[in-house]
Amino acid sequence: MNDRTITDPRTAPRGPGTGPDGAADPAFRARLDGFLTEHRALLDDPRWEDGTPPVPALLAAAGAAGLFRDAWAAGPADRPRALWRAVDLHAALARVGGGAPGAAVLTHLDVATRLLGALPGADRALVDGALAGRTTGALAATEPEHGSDLARLTTRVHRDGDRLAVTGGKWFISNAPFADHLLVLADDQDAATGRPGPALLLVPAGAPGVATTPLDALGHRGLTGQVRLDAAPVSAVLVPGGHGLLVLMRHWLHERVMLAVRMGELADAVLRHAVAAARQRHTFGVPLLGNQHVRFTLARLTAETEEVRAAARQGVRLLAEGSCPAAYAAACKHRAAAVLREVADEALQLAGGDGYRTGHPANRALRDALGLALAGGTDELMLQQIDRG
Repeated sequence: MNDRTITDPRTAPRGPGTGPDGAADPAFRARLDGFLTEHRALLDDPRWEDGTPPVPALLAAAGAAGLFRDAWAAGPADRPRALWRAVDLHAALARVGGGAPGAAVLTHLDVATRLLGALPGADRALVDGALAGRTTGALAATEPEHGSDLARLTTRVHRDGDRLAVTGGKWFISNAPFADHLLVLADDQDAATGRPGPALLLVPAGAPGVATTPLDALGHRGLTGQVRLDAAPVSAVLVPGGHGLLVLMRHWLHERVMLAVRMGELADAVLRHAVAAARQRHTFGVPLLGNQHVRFTLARLTAETEEVRAAARQGVRLLAEGSCPAAYAAACKHRAAAVLREVADEALQLAGGDGYRTGHPANRALRDALGLALAGGTDELMLQQIDRG
């Protein structure tokens, strides 16, 4: 086991299990364990750290293993089981590749399958391609100047001869460097889509007028990008003007709960690695765990991590019932981000200089925790949502 494999995902605790309201789902777990064993080299590939992550290979392998179809709800009756399978998938992937493979898979599941598949204007072939892992998509919503303030969109949809086109810029877009298509949120000032206001549009990522550049970020290296749209052709109007932002608000409720799931599992994995390392590391002639302050700190963080994991799973239950309040989803994500940052920071301190090096689980988790706090809305936006109730 190397540093990028934080704990063995086949033996790590997985909470209440999968299936409706946590009922056991041994068949899915067997497929997931088989995937983890067969593709261990891919999941622990050093490219997850150096900025050239093998995302297409991962999505193709997971699609071929049937994992995306397993976590896909074809109808309302499938929703609970699909959600719990996604939880198991995120829990396992938080423990390999420093957690980076899980970031790519979360975006793929949430955008290329769940969001796109729920939109009436989507081409079913695109969803089938995503379920098979052959194609993926990225949600291009946030912009450089205004971030999460999507009421101030500067990206515009307009007529370009006899077709629709979109012009503007998008920033911090997950999976953009690998996307085959973009779901672009743009302002329709002239009612080109039928009504004025924010519209959600499908744009081929390889079309003329589309330029995607990977972001050289602190964490999630190579997984996010910026997109420039210069009269890029619109292949489909997924949601007409005036409704695009409303659709995404419902999407983000789901995304925030799943981000909390992912952060809780990543915190648990980093914490377990820190405890194991503290048993082995000696300072001043005694093990680190011989220090009462260290033990109490780890005990407190264990309790807080378990609270985050339990709250996130309650959020999944509420999603399955269709009754998850926006404030609860925001609270789950806000608390999970804070706990993950503290866990990663304490784990790095316990590791000393070794924790500061590139490739150490605490180093990676601390950098990625900062990005996860931004994904799906900043901490301040979460507090605003909680305040509204």
